[in-house]
Amino acid sequence: MSTQITITPPNKKPFSSFKSVNYAKKTNFTYATTTKRSYRNHTTEPVETHTKIKSLIGALMGVGLSTGIIAKKQKLPLKNPINIFKLKYRIPEMMAISGLGIIGGVLGGLIGAKKKKEKIDEGVFQFMNATVPLLAVHPVTKFIDNSKYKNNLPIRVGAILAALLAGMKLAAAISNKINDPKDKVPDRKLTLIDSVANIDDAVGAFAVAKIPVVSQLEKILPFIFVWCGYRAGQSN
Repeated sequence: MSTQITITPPNKKPFSSFKSVNYAKKTNFTYATTTKRSYRNHTTEPVETHTKIKSLIGALMGVGLSTGIIAKKQKLPLKNPINIFKLKYRIPEMMAISGLGIIGGVLGGLIGAKKKKEKIDEGVFQFMNATVPLLAVHPVTKFIDNSKYKNNLPIRVGAILAALLAGMKLAAAISNKINDPKDKVPDRKLTLIDSVANIDDAVGAFAVAKIPVVSQLEKILPFIFVWCGYRAGQSN
């Protein structure tokens, strides 16, 4: 027996979770459920300007606080703002900055908001997407470092991208379990815009893996984590 609102046929292609932006807009947050599987097409709704501003301020404060603490530990005085581009990143630093940025963005977005759970849920989703893929990449790079493919750049990059994709899928599954442990609503699926917006995963992974040239993008990680916090705080 099934409850039907709008039917979305199952897509068995390997990247079926990644819906196009135009497709998502047309479906306008409709879903169908069956006894075996559920599908949900995630879209966004208009957000008030004041909510966007509060989310951005919160994300900036969270990232600013965390980068300030890390800079102090690395003996980089932020009296010179240029030093923010000299921070050295490992997984703990990335988790701290992304976590506080997302918490700040969510707290800012919650002020005066009607849809509170949605913002908290999206905060969990964003945090998982910012950390789980990195944790998935770490053992892969360690394995390659100890193998004969250590200096084979194509294999190294391919392995990292595969680990990132697997990590993103795992992050979505974990966040859905946390946000909806009794599975009462259809899962929050990864969409194409999620993949593009979560470029922090790729930048962070390549920074940790020390991929030439690309790893230099780690300098902009604080700004990417501000974006993650902002997205979570303004989500409805």
